[in-house]
Amino acid sequence: MEDEHVRRHPDHPSPYRRDAGSRRVERGRPPLRALAPVVTAAVVYGVAALAWLALGPALPGGRWMAVHLFTLGTMTNLVAAMTDHFARTLTKVEGDGRRGWRLGLLNAGIVLVLVSLPQRWPVVLATGASATLVAIAWLVLALRRMRTRAVGARFGYVVRAYELAGVAFLGGGLLGALMGTGTLPPGWHEGAWSAHLALNVLGWGGLVLLATIVFFAPTVMRARMVVAADRLARYALPVASAGLVLAVAGLIASSAGGPTAGMGRAAAVAGLGGYALASALVCGPALATARRAVRSPQAYAISAVCAWFPLAAAAAAVAVVWPADPLVRAIGIVLLVGVLAQAIVGALTYLLPMVTGAGAERRALQRRQLERLGAVRVLGYNAGVVAVVAHSLWPDPPRPGSTVLAAIGWGLVGASVLGSVALGLLATARGHRAARAWPS
Repeated sequence: MEDEHVRRHPDHPSPYRRDAGSRRVERGRPPLRALAPVVTAAVVYGVAALAWLALGPALPGGRWMAVHLFTLGTMTNLVAAMTDHFARTLTKVEGDGRRGWRLGLLNAGIVLVLVSLPQRWPVVLATGASATLVAIAWLVLALRRMRTRAVGARFGYVVRAYELAGVAFLGGGLLGALMGTGTLPPGWHEGAWSAHLALNVLGWGGLVLLATIVFFAPTVMRARMVVAADRLARYALPVASAGLVLAVAGLIASSAGGPTAGMGRAAAVAGLGGYALASALVCGPALATARRAVRSPQAYAISAVCAWFPLAAAAAAVAVVWPADPLVRAIGIVLLVGVLAQAIVGALTYLLPMVTGAGAERRALQRRQLERLGAVRVLGYNAGVVAVVAHSLWPDPPRPGSTVLAAIGWGLVGASVLGSVALGLLATARGHRAARAWPS
């Protein structure tokens, strides 16, 4: 069966219509063909991030470049494209028709930021950051327009969460630009850096992930979500947003010194605690759904993501009180690799047939290809995350055994991701061969 979000999108003819014209359209055009450039760019950025992670200091930018190739390149492209797509689907309101221009502006800014910071070109960095901020602000306005024009949209609160995530990106991007250009006073760097991470990881990535899990996870897992999931999410997403605002304000205030710093840390702990509770309220029903879902690599990945996410958010609250470097590193790895990267890999392996496959038969063929060794890949990926986290928790300087553990962990993560990429390329090639064998 085709996916509910695809079937209801006005751009996507329903595969359940029985007239000949609709069957020709269904067989001749992939439902999500418009997202092919974004998916390609995201994969290229992701593979580049793996290369920078593997080679480290040997390449310009080192670990900073690896992180931002993923967060700015892979994650931001997919979040910008998919929030626009899902908002159109959920509100049944057409977008403004300028998605391509926004994504072009966004990627021009991303490339400028990635090139300029390692070279210490502040003017180029400011230009690139401005372009990315304008592109996301444009997206936020487009999302708001769709939501306000919708009539009786059941998941309007999801689109509102997407808007708030975009606002979080604007705040995080502005802080990053101020730090990167040297504009921010040095005494505020620690708090601003923590707030930058919170806004981009928990806000831009995390809020979108939590909002999307509510309606998309059941589709991916081919199971009905538990009854309370929708009701809990309606309360949890505003709590997560409010908690994030409180946490960011507290993290910035913690750089002020004196009593203000103590009050800021208390506010950050409260905000992150509220965010962790909200993530548990969303992820709990998803885990319950996964237990009765059809076995697939996507269901396994969603289960792992929903297990990691509340734990990492709660640990972030602990790290405000006890800011030990090993704990902070471990939380960053869990959020970036265990949660966001794993969710992206799972989503891409599910969506790829709808991006490249024309016709239900071809998409089914591609999906079977993509699900090969699915359990092994997800298990290996999460075993790698556990190994890397264990290495990061070792006090500095790391012991020799922990270095081996890190190599094994990153090797497992990289092998799983590259295996998914290879299967995706093979599935795409098979889809094209099937298209020539079964002409529309």
